[in-house]
Amino acid sequence: MYSEDMFREGIPLTSRKFHRILDFYLFHCPVDGTSVRATTFEQQGWKGTLFSTLKREMLARASSSLKSNYYPCNKTELEEKFEVVESLNSTDEYCVFLKHDSSRVMESLYSAIRNALAHGSFLMKKRRGTNMYFFANYDGYLKAVIQLKEETLLNWISLFQSNPEDVKRSID
Repeated sequence: MYSEDMFREGIPLTSRKFHRILDFYLFHCPVDGTSVRATTFEQQGWKGTLFSTLKREMLARASSSLKSNYYPCNKTELEEKFEVVESLNSTDEYCVFLKHDSSRVMESLYSAIRNALAHGSFLMKKRRGTNMYFFANYDGYLKAVIQLKEETLLNWISLFQSNPEDVKRSID
């Protein structure tokens, strides 16, 4: 599943959507202490019980495959979940990532995507007409493998930038 050779392919530098994804997840990653340019989760209003709303809405704005293949893990669970997603179709979405602790799952997910972009361990491939992004986060050991549709990544940006109270009201 993970090999550094897979990241030697070109980067889609001419894509406006890629630029938006790169700008947000790398340069404006909302995890506190990651980027001085960012508006953090807390500054945007995503705090307390609204983090649950954020997670629920992120999954709602993704494919059904992500809803059943979303695995925030402790270190001891990672390998088992990596094996689970290895057998999925090339157009399925999934997230297997190391969670720092139960209260910081969203921060762990965003950090994993940011770190993959920062270290060049990502790729974008067109699969059945859909742009799919693959991210791997490795630091001494594999900490995350994430595959998401381009539209999911863009939807998550829009969701983050929304007013959390408005999002909560719209689903209640």
